[in-house]
Amino acid sequence: MEVSRHLFTSRAGGVSAGDWASLNLRRNCGDDPANVRENFRRVGEMIGCSRFVFLSQQHTDRILHVDARDAVTDIFQPLREADGLITRTPELALMVFSADCVPILLEGDGVISAVHAGWRGTVKGIAAKAVREMECPPERIRAWIGPSIGVCCYQVGNEVREAMRKCLGREAEPFIDLDKVDLKGFNRRLLELSGVKNIEVSPICTMCSHEAYWSHRYTAGKRGVQAGVIVLNGREERA
Repeated sequence: MEVSRHLFTSRAGGVSAGDWASLNLRRNCGDDPANVRENFRRVGEMIGCSRFVFLSQQHTDRILHVDARDAVTDIFQPLREADGLITRTPELALMVFSADCVPILLEGDGVISAVHAGWRGTVKGIAAKAVREMECPPERIRAWIGPSIGVCCYQVGNEVREAMRKCLGREAEPFIDLDKVDLKGFNRRLLELSGVKNIEVSPICTMCSHEAYWSHRYTAGKRGVQAGVIVLNGREERA
């Protein structure tokens, strides 16, 4: 039996219109709240789980350990601030949002994690921190790095390049290309250095593929979000 099930959503398959067409999962952005609710319902149907936990993402390395008591009861409720989730509770969907940043999903022995890694969270080592906090032998962890901005499009300033060098030293150089950086590759290396061997990386660049995925850079911020979602298989536990 598979330990977990997961998916990365795209713009397709929802009911929102205009700048949010169509599977927008971003709250309080100008989209019709009824459409956003329906989009969440559809994602629940896709993943086969109606209980979600998600966060107010702040580009930190903060990770919350959650269980059934933390399931969102109203998608528009106030949310806790963090950028990673870990659970050992079956049939509880962990969700992180992205629109160029790197969504990372992790599966271990009876434990799963979902991580939002923008460049700030990346250089703070949030991916490696999630591996440690899963308390599972890293060689038994599987990782999926989802659609996000590629080195082809991710032009950055010196602040980002130097932060990457401070994080990994010489190990950072293969991921720095003049004025552009490879955030997906950098996160992959962080996972590898943490002992994770089974890593799948999406080749999709969200900016190149802006018609299929939301890109913050392409839209100058007027956009929805897609999500990475992972669920631990098993019998549902109630709060």
